[in-house]
Amino acid sequence: MGHLLLLGRAMPRWAILRWVLAVTVITGFTSPGEADARGTGEARETLVESRLNSLRADGEALRGFLEEMPKGADLHSHLSGAVTTERLIEWGAADGLCVDSSTFVAMPPPCAQGAVPIAGALSDPALYEDVLGAWSMEGFQGTLLEAHQHFFDTFGKFGAILTDARTDDAIADVLSIAGRNHQVYVELMQGLNSSIVGGIASKYIMPGDTWDEGYLLEKRAQIMTDPVFGSTLAQTHRTIEDSINGARRLLGCATNQPDPGCDVGVRFILSANRTRDRGYVFAQWVYGYELTQISPHVVGVELVSPEENPNSLMYYDDEMLALDVLRRFNLDDPSRRPVHIALHAGELIPEVLPPTPEGQRHLTFHIRHAVELAHAERIGHGSDLFDEDEPLDLLREMRDEGVMVEICLTSNATLLGKVGRTHPVRAYVEHDVPAALATDDEGVLRIDILDEFVRAVTLQQLRYRTLKRMVRTSLEHSFLPGVSLWSVSGRRSEVADACAHDALGDPYPSVGCARLLADSERAAMQWELEAELAAFEEAVLRGPDTADEGDLAPDPASPPASSPGQTY
Repeated sequence: MGHLLLLGRAMPRWAILRWVLAVTVITGFTSPGEADARGTGEARETLVESRLNSLRADGEALRGFLEEMPKGADLHSHLSGAVTTERLIEWGAADGLCVDSSTFVAMPPPCAQGAVPIAGALSDPALYEDVLGAWSMEGFQGTLLEAHQHFFDTFGKFGAILTDARTDDAIADVLSIAGRNHQVYVELMQGLNSSIVGGIASKYIMPGDTWDEGYLLEKRAQIMTDPVFGSTLAQTHRTIEDSINGARRLLGCATNQPDPGCDVGVRFILSANRTRDRGYVFAQWVYGYELTQISPHVVGVELVSPEENPNSLMYYDDEMLALDVLRRFNLDDPSRRPVHIALHAGELIPEVLPPTPEGQRHLTFHIRHAVELAHAERIGHGSDLFDEDEPLDLLREMRDEGVMVEICLTSNATLLGKVGRTHPVRAYVEHDVPAALATDDEGVLRIDILDEFVRAVTLQQLRYRTLKRMVRTSLEHSFLPGVSLWSVSGRRSEVADACAHDALGDPYPSVGCARLLADSERAAMQWELEAELAAFEEAVLRGPDTADEGDLAPDPASPPASSPGQTY
């Protein structure tokens, strides 16, 4: 559909769609004949499934197939870890920063003893490779625990590069990669200056205090009256808007040659740091809830950093309680914007926990407590599902509550050793728990979303229908505003009544459907995705050697699930 210049700014395709749909509502114009193409779409999907199966043994052809596939949204992406490492080196050199020649920690100038200008790496291949390896998983050789530690160490090494002045560059880099990979939306986890507010928590919250709802709401009010809270909130509100506008300028979104990233929507999730004490985390979340009230670009809160950290283990249930208190307080006031909750949970293996019964017990409840105590809408990773108490019961609960899992296959393989049958992705899919593929930290891990799709097919043996369902799920369970295109989450056959008789993705829907799409950013983006999926499938079927329906291969079983997976 291209770009439309409106008021001097380029609009992504999904935004253009909403604009066209608003015109449709006003004029009453629709396409000739409102055809229901469900049957045709299902037949086409079956043939595309067969085509994918015919490519499973051909790695290059399979990658080419998946490269063109629309991939929906990336809902689990840490901005600092998503930036391409080569860009970090470029920016460090351009900004005159230094790097310690033994630890490879970046630092501001002037260069201290033992440090050299990062710019030197641009003409010194050996230094460049050393920095690249220290700031990412590039070429890493070592044990699983060494890889786990190296990964988390990288953030402290390149952290000085990612100043506020580089936030627009970072966003532009991530959006560009997403656009080239046929994604339409990303949610980026970022601190958003919440550490500043976290730092004032100790003025109001004492270490030995007993936490309950009354106490936490009292401390919320005290934290919000601190001058640091208000000034940080106002400043961050301004910088978020500036950073997004700056990223769009860097991508050339108002030019006649826009980067593919211009067609990608973006929102932010405020990330609290679980390695700090519980009061610090609570103050960060209080700040996050208020930032969401004034910035439409911020849609939720998170809890990040190593889950096995001693503070994380010590305060886990206290933090689940605190988040539920804030959640209910927000829900009780209809004038407040919704604040969504996504939580890292179940990113544990026995080797990273204390070798005591109490330490190992954390494997058995983190996902469940994130769901039941904090009422998380999405779970990040969830890779220790099989270690949870009563995992089948937990799967049923997550399915019934519509709790989505953000599946990060490369991250879980690299840092936790979860590969193939030891990864629970098949259990989630087969028990109809909403799930979508995500990248986690694509820059540090040296991947992109395409690698996750390839891994899903080659190592997890997922089918095309399952991938397509995950793609749809990624937008269905995004924190975008507006009603869904689907009347029942996760069921392709149950489209919202207003669009039930329209061909999915039709650029000229009926008046009633157009009205729904014009009023909902979520539904408009879903409609755009349906158009892209249909176009992709048609292109596949026009290609050579389309396989017969008889080539369809069943998915292999995955423990502990036993029932077949349901797809759209």
